[in-house]
Amino acid sequence: MIIERVALDSIRLHPHITTLSSLEIGESIFCSEFKQAQSLRALSYYMIRSRNMDRKFTFRKMDRGWRIIRVQ
Repeated sequence: MIIERVALDSIRLHPHITTLSSLEIGESIFCSEFKQAQSLRALSYYMIRSRNMDRKFTFRKMDRGWRIIRVQ
């Protein structure tokens, strides 16, 4: 058996989770990088499925970047 100390700050909630959960209807997040936008998009699907949230998001390319918009 191996016992290790774990830094609790390293396993705290990801800042994107708190950002997505705090969005109101009509608010959006703009990402200039496609990789970051895809990560947020996948996280929004995961949150809806795993936490049974009644929110819906849409993902659109606009303004030389991508937007994740909360629609419900």
